[in-house]
Amino acid sequence: MLPYTYVLFRDIQKTKADYYKEHGCGLSFQGAVQMLANAGICTDGIPENPDFLSWNLTSYQELRRLVGQIPIALTEIQNIKQAVHNDIRRLSVYNHVQIAIEACCSDMQLISVDYFSVCYVLEGSCLLKILSGERRLHSGELCIIPPGIPHALFTMPEDLVVNIVSAKEHFTENFSQLLYRDNIVSAFFRHALFQEARDPIFFTMHASRNIRSLIQHLFAEFITKDSYSETLFNNYLQIFYANIIRASENPDEVSLPSGQTISRTRMPAILNYVRQNYHTLTLDTLARHFHYDSAYLSKQIRLATGKNYSDIVTELKIAEARELLAASEMSIEKIAETVGYHSSDHFGYVFKKETGLSPRQYRRQTATIGP
Repeated sequence: MLPYTYVLFRDIQKTKADYYKEHGCGLSFQGAVQMLANAGICTDGIPENPDFLSWNLTSYQELRRLVGQIPIALTEIQNIKQAVHNDIRRLSVYNHVQIAIEACCSDMQLISVDYFSVCYVLEGSCLLKILSGERRLHSGELCIIPPGIPHALFTMPEDLVVNIVSAKEHFTENFSQLLYRDNIVSAFFRHALFQEARDPIFFTMHASRNIRSLIQHLFAEFITKDSYSETLFNNYLQIFYANIIRASENPDEVSLPSGQTISRTRMPAILNYVRQNYHTLTLDTLARHFHYDSAYLSKQIRLATGKNYSDIVTELKIAEARELLAASEMSIEKIAETVGYHSSDHFGYVFKKETGLSPRQYRRQTATIGP
């Protein structure tokens, strides 16, 4: 790793807290980093990353200490593109997926990013501001904000709020199999991806030891950045999202935006059936199973998801193929057959069209098995 100029997250927190105490208003993350750089409170070199695997999961104070040691590269912050229009700051996030602790004492200017944002309160509370109003979240509450929704979060130094962002493309690529389940969160993600949902969703998820362990490993892999960390990070994140979906199955713990309902028609069941049977399923057999005309069903799937039936099936097949290529020793011919392609040549053509890489190239870049 080459040396670079960085500041520590704890110094950013202290700068923001001191600014709030002195001026009575918040300071942006970029503003705090720039103040530290101007004051010369930065370091050149190769930082030592905190060991998140040393966290015993019982002390949030220990988690704060570890997060405080995370190095923030000045170039990453200074190169963030931003534009302000109608008092909304539009930002480009420098990672397609990332995990962080929400920095305290923000300036509360509404920010818009083309990412899913998961805000999870481990301790204390936070104030969420969106165009339609404000809502305070307390310990154990979780909010998922769709891409492009202007929002701002305000926390104090004693609050501990985990923030995970995922680009739409990254979410679709890595978590497509979570989209076609018959539950309220999967429906929310489908709506946000294909129909531009305009409101967040809120519910409660107890911070069990399992959830804290997932957060621990997400931080550990995010800062490691070796040849395996991205694959491992995505696996842990998929488990984290699956736990969110599991928690949402208790309807008493889910809160939809005022006036919004999610359809309880047969479409979620149809999409779930596709997810379970896509290896051999055709549109005609799907239509017969649910007693619909195939042309009518095709149109309804398109209206519900924004995608053609064939596109959905291809996504599911390629998602499974990617997993098998990265984590198994199966031959490419066998993988093609397993995911539902009769010809390995056709499979290779479709795989490269969807990913930009041939199956062999993808395996060389991502394989997690031994030689």
